[in-house]
Amino acid sequence: MERIGIQAASPAEQPFHVSLQAGKLGSCEMNPDVLSVRVAQNVLRANVPEMWNSVSVFCEEEPSGALVIRVLVFNPDWDGALQIAELRSWPKDRSNLTPLGCNLDHVGP
Repeated sequence: MERIGIQAASPAEQPFHVSLQAGKLGSCEMNPDVLSVRVAQNVLRANVPEMWNSVSVFCEEEPSGALVIRVLVFNPDWDGALQIAELRSWPKDRSNLTPLGCNLDHVGP
């Protein structure tokens, strides 16, 4: 897997940067303040095909200034979402020596 680092034009002004590649449909890039991405896939439930939201990524800036990305997975057999990752950075806190905190604990409903 290739490691990709994306450098925004002005990181202090844009907390998140998204680059989307969609094959023949094209691509786009965005610099949102708050971001929510949902990926659905076709599943067969009770012999009926439906699109199921399988993965969601939520990005936000907390009141403390920390930037947080949460990754959640969903399964039609579960009562709720399962958070599988939380990534946290503190770009405004120069005293923090951790550039990126990564919590892979699974957090359920």
